[in-house]
Amino acid sequence: MIRDLSFVGVAFLYANAVGYIFHFFVSRHLGTYGYGEFMVIYSLMLSVGNFINLFSNSLVKELLKSGQGMKSELSYLRCLGLLLGFFILMLGIAFAEPVKDFLRISKAQYFWIVAGIWFIQLLLVIERAYLQSLERFSLLAFSVFIEQSVKLLAVFFLINLGVFGVLLSFFVSMFSTFGLVLSINRAFFVGLKRVSILSLVKSSLFTSPVGFFVYADDLFIRRIFDPHTAGLYASVSLVGKVFIWLIITLMSVLFPRFVMYAQKREKVGSLLRRALFWCFFVFIVFEVSLIFVGKYLFVLLFSEKFLTAFTYLPFYLSAVLFLTFTLIFIYLLTAFGKHIWLPYLHLFLYYGGFLLLDFKNVWWYIFYIFSINLCFLPLYALSIRNR
Repeated sequence: MIRDLSFVGVAFLYANAVGYIFHFFVSRHLGTYGYGEFMVIYSLMLSVGNFINLFSNSLVKELLKSGQGMKSELSYLRCLGLLLGFFILMLGIAFAEPVKDFLRISKAQYFWIVAGIWFIQLLLVIERAYLQSLERFSLLAFSVFIEQSVKLLAVFFLINLGVFGVLLSFFVSMFSTFGLVLSINRAFFVGLKRVSILSLVKSSLFTSPVGFFVYADDLFIRRIFDPHTAGLYASVSLVGKVFIWLIITLMSVLFPRFVMYAQKREKVGSLLRRALFWCFFVFIVFEVSLIFVGKYLFVLLFSEKFLTAFTYLPFYLSAVLFLTFTLIFIYLLTAFGKHIWLPYLHLFLYYGGFLLLDFKNVWWYIFYIFSINLCFLPLYALSIRNR
C-alpha cells in the first residue's frame, strides 16, 4: 500500500505543481475579470468531470467482481462509454445557451468545448479504471504525468485565443492521454462480456455527489459577487481545492480496500480512522505552511492584484476540511452500497443554500460552507456506526 500511495502521491504533487504553473500563466493573461469567468466554466467542467472521474470507482468495483473476465468487460465498457459519451456531448451542446445565461458567461461556444472534454474524459476514465483494478498504479501515475505536461505545453501556444485557448488545452491533453492509455491496455479484439448496467448505476448514484460537492462554491460566484470579487474568490478556492484533491487522490488507493472489506463483511473502522487522521494531518500541514510561505507563494502564483484575497485562505481551508471528512464517508458508503439518500440530501441542501441565501460578503459565503458540512458530519458517522 505504501508503494501504491507513493506513486499516486508523486503524480498528485506533479499535477499540482503543473497546475500552479498553468494558473500562474492563465491568471496573468486573463486578468481578474477573465480569470473569474474562466473559473466559473472550469468549475462546471470539473463538477461534471469529477463525477465522470469518480465513475471509475463503480467501474473498478465491477471489474474486480469479474476476475478473469476483465478484458471482455473492458471491451463492453468501451462500447458503453462511446454511446454515453456521445449523449453527453449532444446534451452539452444543446444546453449551452441556457447554461451561459444562468451562469452569466459571455459565450455559449465555450460550453461546446467543455462538452467535447467530457466525451473524451469518459473514455479515458474507463481505461484508467482498468489500470486501477489491476493495481497498476505506476502506469496510472504515468498517465497523469503525460496529461498535465501536454496541457501545460498546449496552453502556451493557445493562450492568445483567450478562454477558448485555455479550454482547448484541456481537450488536447485528454485526447493525447486517452490514446496513450488505450495503447497500454490494448484488449482490442476480445469478446464482449456484459456488465450489469443496474449495478453500475447503483454504484454511480453513490459516487456522483462527490464530484458535484467539490466545485459547488465556485459555480455560483458570478451570480453572487461582482466580477472582480468573483476573481478574487476563485484564486482562494483554487489553492484550497488542492487540499481536497490530495485527499481524493489518496482515496483512489484506499477505495479498493474499502470494497474488499465490504465484500468480506469485515469491520472497516480502523481503515476509516486512518483516512480521517491523514486528512486532518494534511490540513495541519497546509495551515502551518500558510503562516511561513503562504503569502509569498500566493502572490507568486496570482500576482499582487489578488493579494487582498489571501486573508480568506486559512478560513476557507477550515471550511473545506469538514467537506473533505464527509467525502471520505461517502466513499465508504459507496463501498457498502448503503444509505444512498444521505449524500443526496446533503447535496440538495448544499446547492439550495447557494441559490437561495443572501450572502452579504465572502466571509458569510465561507461560513455557510463550514456550517452546513459540519452539521452533516455526525449524520455520516451514525450511518456507518455498525460497519
